[in-house]
Amino acid sequence: MKFNDYDVKLHKGGAIAWDASDAILTWLEANIKPGMKTLETGAGKTTMVFANCGASHQVITPSDSEIENIKNEAKRVGIDTSNVTFYNEFSQNILPKIAGHENLDVVLIDGGHGFPIPAVDWLYTAPMLKIGGKLLIDDVDLWTGKMLVDLMRGEPEWRLISIVRGRTAIFEKTAPFVAREWVDQPTVVRKSWIPQTTRKIVNGLAMLLTLDFKQAWKKLSHEVALSKEAKD
Repeated sequence: MKFNDYDVKLHKGGAIAWDASDAILTWLEANIKPGMKTLETGAGKTTMVFANCGASHQVITPSDSEIENIKNEAKRVGIDTSNVTFYNEFSQNILPKIAGHENLDVVLIDGGHGFPIPAVDWLYTAPMLKIGGKLLIDDVDLWTGKMLVDLMRGEPEWRLISIVRGRTAIFEKTAPFVAREWVDQPTVVRKSWIPQTTRKIVNGLAMLLTLDFKQAWKKLSHEVALSKEAKD
């Protein structure tokens, strides 16, 4: 059975616009194998694909109606959901309770899209993913998703495989997850250098206006040197 064999409205109010794209559903059908350990934040057609492919799947959604609709539709079309664990909760509340270490094959982040939820989902699920596992981030055309992709592009433990139709990023985890300080994150340093340097120059000029030239020059030189060191 393919995902287009079940075309129903699974979300509250009958919304279908929230469902993942056909391209990602096709990717899941091609890459999810029986027995794989998988997790997604959010729920919908993807949940049915994970189940139909035989994954040992965890799905997190605060919507009890979504869970009920998915179970009913799965039963109608003959998809076994006995290996699917549903968490009727917000991801930021449940992920800290179920966090494991490098035991997942695939993670799909497609729950809340308001800041900082995608980043929180990533923070907790990244350590749970196996080396070689795949992390999918949906709706990266939203700023909260794009921000995460921009950061991960510069992190050595992630390899960007593709961004499917401008909407869904697929990364491979290549090394253990590390939560770094900002000075060790190239993307944060690059995006912070101009505003930091501007602030330091403005403050230095303000000191010059007080006629404390010696102290101002010393402070300005020090701050510019620090900014240059961080950038390098």
